[in-house]
Amino acid sequence: MVENREPDCNNILLTEDSAENLKKVIHCYKNVLVCGVKGVGKITNTVQAVRDRPNVYYVGNPVDYEGKKRPGSYDKYITYILSLKNDISIVKDMEALFSVSEEIILIIDEIYGRSDAELARISRLLDMPNIRVIQIVGCMKYMSGLIEKIDAIVELHLDAAFMIEKELGKAICDILGRK
Repeated sequence: MVENREPDCNNILLTEDSAENLKKVIHCYKNVLVCGVKGVGKITNTVQAVRDRPNVYYVGNPVDYEGKKRPGSYDKYITYILSLKNDISIVKDMEALFSVSEEIILIIDEIYGRSDAELARISRLLDMPNIRVIQIVGCMKYMSGLIEKIDAIVELHLDAAFMIEKELGKAICDILGRK
C-alpha cells in the first residue's frame, strides 16, 4: 500500500518543523499569513517550504515590521533570499504580476511601510485565482483590511507553530491596528 503524503486539509497537525508546517498549510490554503516575533525564521521557513515548487516569486520590502532598514543592506537581504532558492523570481514591480497567467506562488515580505498604492496591489493579488499568496508580517496588526482576504494564519515560534482562527486575526487587526 502506498502512503498518501498529502496533508489532510481538514485536520492539519503542526509540529516543531516550521518549514514542513508551512508546506502543509500552503498546500491547503490559497492566501496564507505567516507571522511571529523577530528571529523565528518567517522568511527562511517559508522559502524552505516552497523550495521544490516551480514559479515562486518574491516581493521584498527594504524595511522590517518596525520600519527599520534590513540588517546590512537590502541588497544583502535579497542575496540571502536567493541563497535559499536560486530560481526564485525577485519582483521589482508588482504591476507586472497582473499579466501572469500561470499558477504561481507569491511571497510578499512585510506589510509595514507600504504605500496605499502597494496595499491596493496586494489586495488585487490576493484576489487573483492563479496566485497563491504567502504574506509575511512581523506584526499582524498592520494587515488592516487585508486580513479579510487571508485564508489561514500561521504564527511561528522558535520551537513550534500554531494556526490562529481568522476571527481572532480580524480582531487583532481591528483593535491593535487602530491609530
